[in-house]
Amino acid sequence: MGHGIDMFARPKISTLLPLVAVLSACAAGDTRYPSLAMRPFETAPPPADTAPAAQPTRPLADRAQLAALVSRAVSADAEFARQQTAAAQLTRAAAGQSVESNARARALVAMADLAAKRGATSAVLADLDGLAANSAVTFAPAQEVEAARAQVLGLVTSQDAAMARLWGVMGT
Repeated sequence: MGHGIDMFARPKISTLLPLVAVLSACAAGDTRYPSLAMRPFETAPPPADTAPAAQPTRPLADRAQLAALVSRAVSADAEFARQQTAAAQLTRAAAGQSVESNARARALVAMADLAAKRGATSAVLADLDGLAANSAVTFAPAQEVEAARAQVLGLVTSQDAAMARLWGVMGT
């Protein structure tokens, strides 16, 4: 019976012996490892804040840039108005005509040209929308951008209304 217990203890001792040797090596006072003592910069007072004072945020576009954008929109609106006169005549001529008629085809081409002119004004509005969005993200002043945007939005809205009237005259 004693012989059976000894048989189970030997494998355990042979496994534990290398572990004891490794652990004793770890416990030796080796100077290769850094000290865990506090270092001077960890106990020193924090450095004084040397960051510069915050500068006020400037607008993303100056008055000259905004005036140029609005001028571009006004020019595009003038082109729209010139094209609108011709489109109005062609849509009145196409009113009540069949889909295959030449009058209707000419009116559709005029409406496409008118839509392209509207697109030039809308492009300026898109630029102003981008400036307004960037101003909101960067907290830049946006009062002048919003004023220019409102002016151009008014032009686009009136162009939309004019096109809707012409489509109504022609009868879609």
